[in-house]
Amino acid sequence: MELNTSRQSVLPPAKLLLLAAFFGFLTGLIEIPFLGLEKAISHRALFLGPRVIWMAPVTDVVLFILVGFLLLLFRLRSARMALGIFSFLAFLSWLLIFPRIQWYASVLLAVGIAAQASRFLAPRITLHPSFFSRSVKVAAVMTLLLIIAVEGGLWLHERQSMQRLPAAKPDAPNVLLIVMDTVRAQSLSLYGYERETSPQLARFARRGVVFDQAISTAPWTTPSHAALFTGHYPFECSTDWDKPLDGRYPTLAETLGANGYATAGFIANTFGCGYETGLDRGFLHYEDYSATVGESLISSSLLRSLIHSDSLRRLLGNHQVVTRKSAAEINHDFLAWQARQRSRPFFAFLNYLDAHEPYLPPPPFNWKFGTSAHKDQYQARHDLRISFRYGREHLSAEETQAEIDDYDGAIAYLDQQIGLLLEELERRGTLKNTLVVITADHGESFGEHKDYGHGNSLYLSLLHVPLLVVYPARVPPNRRIADPISLRDLPGTILDLTGIGDKTKIPGYSLACHWTSEFPHAEPETSPVLSEVNVAPIRPGRYPAGKAAKMQSVLQEPIHYIRNANGKEEIYNIVKDPDEESNLLNEQDLQLMLKQLRSELMKLN
Repeated sequence: MELNTSRQSVLPPAKLLLLAAFFGFLTGLIEIPFLGLEKAISHRALFLGPRVIWMAPVTDVVLFILVGFLLLLFRLRSARMALGIFSFLAFLSWLLIFPRIQWYASVLLAVGIAAQASRFLAPRITLHPSFFSRSVKVAAVMTLLLIIAVEGGLWLHERQSMQRLPAAKPDAPNVLLIVMDTVRAQSLSLYGYERETSPQLARFARRGVVFDQAISTAPWTTPSHAALFTGHYPFECSTDWDKPLDGRYPTLAETLGANGYATAGFIANTFGCGYETGLDRGFLHYEDYSATVGESLISSSLLRSLIHSDSLRRLLGNHQVVTRKSAAEINHDFLAWQARQRSRPFFAFLNYLDAHEPYLPPPPFNWKFGTSAHKDQYQARHDLRISFRYGREHLSAEETQAEIDDYDGAIAYLDQQIGLLLEELERRGTLKNTLVVITADHGESFGEHKDYGHGNSLYLSLLHVPLLVVYPARVPPNRRIADPISLRDLPGTILDLTGIGDKTKIPGYSLACHWTSEFPHAEPETSPVLSEVNVAPIRPGRYPAGKAAKMQSVLQEPIHYIRNANGKEEIYNIVKDPDEESNLLNEQDLQLMLKQLRSELMKLN
């Protein structure tokens, strides 16, 4: 029998908004299992934290209510019209979760399904007036329960894990590991750069040791951090572009935690260091995806797709990563956590992203070193956690210099914030008993060898990173070490200087051997300076899907040897040619060393 609802087809404003709220909640709630399905199908990281479980429903409720107000503004109050629009948005949000479905196909499917859904639902909803109030009450209760379950679960897990820690040694020092993502040594005044980009680091460096030739194990974030945490080279670890760090090797956080340390990570680079990379293993407290407005916005599938539209970003002239944490925010979060650590030593890992592309330093640092780049013409790709420019090889010399000016300004801002952090720790009386290690995971290219960005080569612009070690009790002041060293040895160094020295589980050597032989755990040698990257996933046109294309390099001063994925070899004298412009592969007097370096790579693999 046909339902007659002509008198009830127009919804009162309150009921229309209640209907919007219910549809918003239902949309966000159903997004969660669809996200799980997409992860199961693609076997890739979602780059969303556990809070998406409650953030998606809450954000979609707000979004749908805003749409409801627009319907009221344009006097579109019929039940069928409202249900059609809400159903369309709901189905579109679910379809957009699956990137294999083209956006236009998702729109067409959502329109068709919504038309049928609204035709079916409109007469039934208007015949049940109590539906509105009951459904919204249920949605509100369920949302509250979701928030309590997620936030309470995170809090309870951390609290119980902290209580299970063993007692620490009474004299155990704190450990602060600072990683400045994408900061190359050659752009720091601490390393002779003509611009004053790092006065605070230079001032702090006088308290300890500076390594002039610290070399990263990889030219991008995840495998570089894996070596910092495990002491293993990239070829030994599971990490790759789509592969997280597995549980094969113990991490620095696990080892320090087993010795009574409260461990915490504060992450700005959620693309390369989020929990799905496996780098969170051993940390009792890991702040990657926080409860922020930006995180709330991208928790909604609809807003996620809208926010990361390249066309919209160019129109608005906004290319910042929506969820990006500034150095000031990382400092705030760490200092708040540190203030609560009174009965234990802490190991804190701080990851800063301010110098990463798209190089957007805050005022006044955006004009500190020259004209800011014209980002209104930006040709960029905006992903969930990262934004990067393409076509940079076509930039003019002036445009490339503007990019460098912004990059240098971002480093100067980061330097200022690190200085403020250290000053606050000094004021709290914490710094005097804290081992501070400041480094970077990799560098950046600005046209050197016609390369831009990182992850695509093994030249020193990507591998040569800063390294400062400061700890008054065991590290001498005002010392610079010229010998090349690998960041692979940082975990062993930290364990040595904290008095743990557990070399049986984490390999590598203590860099303390470069300034003293008095430490009981000091070794007479350091690890081979090996670096590696798989370039196949970032060059899909050259290599079949699933195929690895490894580049490797070894540095034995003064020679830097690079073996490319296609077998092509390069060899540079970095003392005479620090920019690596002259390939000495055919030099007769280097053939013996070349043979030795080839042999070194074969042994390591």
